[in-house]
Amino acid sequence: MTEGEVVEQLVEYMSILLLGVSLIFTVVSAYIVALNYFVGDAMLIARLGAFAFVSLILLLLLVVMIGAEGTHAGLIARLREIEAAGELTAAGRAALSNAVGGVDRFVRALLWIGMISVYAVLAYMTFLHRWKPDVVNVALQSRKAN
Repeated sequence: MTEGEVVEQLVEYMSILLLGVSLIFTVVSAYIVALNYFVGDAMLIARLGAFAFVSLILLLLLVVMIGAEGTHAGLIARLREIEAAGELTAAGRAALSNAVGGVDRFVRALLWIGMISVYAVLAYMTFLHRWKPDVVNVALQSRKAN
């Protein structure tokens, strides 16, 4: 691979990373809405099923992101090979400095901390939090009953 192709793939990796984060936000947001309206009042077996399903989705996203991370490491290794040959341009040096300077490790640590935190909060909200009926829904239900 040429340096240009490697840098292009590294930029694409950032897009994949941001897409993965946005998908995680979407899944978590949808699950919180479901907790508020349906799952929070459900029996334990239904909450277990819902939590298992969202766990599966988050695990699949995590596996894809880990795979992308492995590819990213290979691209950085290729930039190091090009650097060792003395053929690295300014764009390649900038991309390599992100990896060497710790930016990549910082982003990776934030992703792991975020995923673990989100998972713990979802577990708490599914099994321990006591959901109260939404005031608007209670008012609508009482009007329908009358």
